[in-house]
Amino acid sequence: MSAIVKKRKVDLECWAFNPEWEKYFFTECFGQAQCLICLETVAVLKEYNMRRHWETKHQASSFASMSAAERKEAIVKLSGNQKSTSLFRKQTTEAGKVTRASYEVSRLLARRMKPFTDGDFIKECIMVVIDSLCPEKRSAFESVSLSPRTVCRRIEEMSDSVNDSLKTCCSNFYAFSLALDESTDMKDTAQLAIFIRGVTAALQVYEVFLQLVPLHGTTTGQDIFDAVLQCVKQHSLDLSHLVCVTTDGAPAMTGKKKGAASLLVRHCEAAGHTQPIHKVHCIIHQESLCSKSANLTDVMSVVVKVVNSILSRSLNHRQFQALTDEVNAHYGDLLYFCEVRWLGHGAMLSHVCNL
Repeated sequence: MSAIVKKRKVDLECWAFNPEWEKYFFTECFGQAQCLICLETVAVLKEYNMRRHWETKHQASSFASMSAAERKEAIVKLSGNQKSTSLFRKQTTEAGKVTRASYEVSRLLARRMKPFTDGDFIKECIMVVIDSLCPEKRSAFESVSLSPRTVCRRIEEMSDSVNDSLKTCCSNFYAFSLALDESTDMKDTAQLAIFIRGVTAALQVYEVFLQLVPLHGTTTGQDIFDAVLQCVKQHSLDLSHLVCVTTDGAPAMTGKKKGAASLLVRHCEAAGHTQPIHKVHCIIHQESLCSKSANLTDVMSVVVKVVNSILSRSLNHRQFQALTDEVNAHYGDLLYFCEVRWLGHGAMLSHVCNL
């Protein structure tokens, strides 16, 4: 039985570029033969491939009628242009990677709500790691700009890009509805959260957070209406496609004459929009609904008694913490229950259940 002969793989053979092949206007570029005229490459470094390329594509060109001296001069000129193009392309690629790295770090700082000045500290940490692991790549990482001004500019540019994408998405809505929820933050500043849900002509539904508008001063229906109208103009929304307004049920929202929803409906009617606009009150918060209907007295009384017995005595508390450390518990301590906020029920029960 004859031995099995392995198939020959020409692309794995180590062919070298022969300088004599430049007469076909070919040069070596990153281990491949590249045509100086059309910048195409051949699959294998063989003279037959380059001669066939020359005869089929450039035999009838003006390069074929050149003398030997003119052809040599043209080859030198085209080779210089090809090297400059390759070098510029390489530098552009490296600069793009550096810029992308700067954007990625800036995005992480923004998502984690870190100060812009942390960019310099992050770069300092990166350089320490690079000096220890791969000092030969130090120059590549040094060019990544993470100064506070650069980080601020990157975040602003990404924010503008997100706003532009949001405007483009909103401009394609065949119909949309708005949800308004006004609340006060921990610094006693009224914040109006505006959500939008829209559908395109292709029946694609989008639901996104549109904008958070701080309301300084009063929070009357007129103030809320003005904030909503300004948000609508900023995002280039067509109110002729508005079909529903949902609010949180506050008097400033639901007032028949001076409520924000009523003012928005009358504004659309005054602008000549004849489509019916539905007003829905109110946005149901599931935690509040559960607190009104669910009776957890039996469960809460036992849990509160157990938690208080552990946290009220220092010895019991220390022993409990040692126990959680020993069993590698997800939570290392318990929470006191507060009657003021209903969310305290869920937080305390979750801790006890997980432990």
